[in-house]
Amino acid sequence: MKLQHCAHCTRHVILILSICSVILATDVPKKNVLFIAVDDLRPELGAYGSDFIKSPNIDALASKSLLFERAYCQVAVCSPSRASLLTGRRPDTNHVWKIAGDEYWRTVPDATNATTIPQYFKENGYISIGMGKLFHPGPPSGNDDEEYSWSPEGLPYFHATEEDSIANHSSWYKFDKPDNYLVDGKIADNSVSVLQQLKQNRSSGDLRPFFVGVGFHKPHLPFYCPSKYYDLYPPVEDIKLPENPNPPEGMPDIAFSVSEEIKNQRDVKILMNVTKCTTDVNATKYGEECRVPVTKTKELRRAYYSCVSFTDAQIGKVIKELESQGFADDTIIVLWADHGWQLGEHNEWAKKTNFEDATRVPFILHVPGVTDNGMKTDALVELIDIFPSLTELAGIDVPPMCTENSPKSIACVEDSSVAPLLKNPTMEWKKASFLQYARPLDGLPQIPGYPPFEPNEHGENVMGYTIHVDEYRFTEWYKFDRDTSKPDFNYTWGTELYDHSTPSTFFNDENINLTKKAEMKQTVEELRNILQAGWRKALPPNNE
Repeated sequence: MKLQHCAHCTRHVILILSICSVILATDVPKKNVLFIAVDDLRPELGAYGSDFIKSPNIDALASKSLLFERAYCQVAVCSPSRASLLTGRRPDTNHVWKIAGDEYWRTVPDATNATTIPQYFKENGYISIGMGKLFHPGPPSGNDDEEYSWSPEGLPYFHATEEDSIANHSSWYKFDKPDNYLVDGKIADNSVSVLQQLKQNRSSGDLRPFFVGVGFHKPHLPFYCPSKYYDLYPPVEDIKLPENPNPPEGMPDIAFSVSEEIKNQRDVKILMNVTKCTTDVNATKYGEECRVPVTKTKELRRAYYSCVSFTDAQIGKVIKELESQGFADDTIIVLWADHGWQLGEHNEWAKKTNFEDATRVPFILHVPGVTDNGMKTDALVELIDIFPSLTELAGIDVPPMCTENSPKSIACVEDSSVAPLLKNPTMEWKKASFLQYARPLDGLPQIPGYPPFEPNEHGENVMGYTIHVDEYRFTEWYKFDRDTSKPDFNYTWGTELYDHSTPSTFFNDENINLTKKAEMKQTVEELRNILQAGWRKALPPNNE
């Protein structure tokens, strides 16, 4: 009788424990998110193998994170890249392709009104707080999407202003001032204050998890930062020049950008015939008129590196405060850049191309208790993967995959979570990553056998679509209809194929366009089929 009673009790205990387990499983505290954006940061960092760049804080974060060695943006310019990442929808869905006041995804013609990452976390019980450059500021984002994305009862969205005394300098400038003399130093200070306030809120009973977005401006032009960061690097005369200063052999003209962003800087402009190089479509845009002189190239490269180190120091302040306030063990940290940056490779500067240097980005994901020992993967990933990844890892419902005809206002995403790579970084993954860049039709030759295509009021009617696969980067430039957001594959202004099969040192590849090589004909056709089939056909296994 006693034994039967004990067995009966045991069954009850097991039942009670099972019920408790279910309750606990559905009431697991959600993880906080620290969302760090960096403008114009290429993955030339210690964590990515550079022994030259001084980036100790990013490197320390990477040492306890999953580092994505082949991550790509959707568009190599900030506004559409950020719009795509933050809404989880691709540029042709958002109708955001460039920096323009009339390309806010909630108000463009055929607008998506898509839910953003901070908005989705807010709607799932988080306090959502933002600062700095996360969305592109101003009209392109409806002024930081403040009405939707950020908690009204939270701290107000924070933008710092530049000191008047450093305005109107040339492309680079160093000075003996503290870090918080600059916008990014002020943003770092503000993030410290926000984390301290969140800790106080916890002590007062506000147990909501937080989503804190911190957007840094540097190393965006102009390259201003305190002298101590310049002092980390050799003198100008010892700075290395690009190993591949010339455009790729066989490159179609449409692939090239004349890089007005750097060439219109005051100190650069006086050294070059910028007007000539930006108006003569064929003869001079690759020539000496459009080449930044050697000494200035070295100055600019050193200045860019210095600003990378300055930004790295600000990131260190934020992470140190996160740890100091006791949030480290339950906070996911994601660090990303909106696109890469060209530093004279291929005679290119800044972004606005589909070259590897403009499109490959740092993407680092720390999940406490999962990535603490550091991990790397060479799986192809995209910035648009961040939305579904963060929601899954934080413990909230992952938005569904958008269908071809998803309602415009629902929360859905156009790619998949990278969470499986945390378990197996070498698993089979995407067949290809996808990105694009628009070019104006003006100055391009009419395609024989086809009627002319009338430009619309935006003046951009050619879209360069790119895929990366395991061994190649493939791009074609098609006629594009902005009203329908569709390419016409019959009109082609150029094709590019570059060999990525042999890992190289930083930023010295893509020097020969292989499309005219007879032995590459079948490869071109295979890659064209993947590109034209679209991203849905290239999703990871079990996500198609």
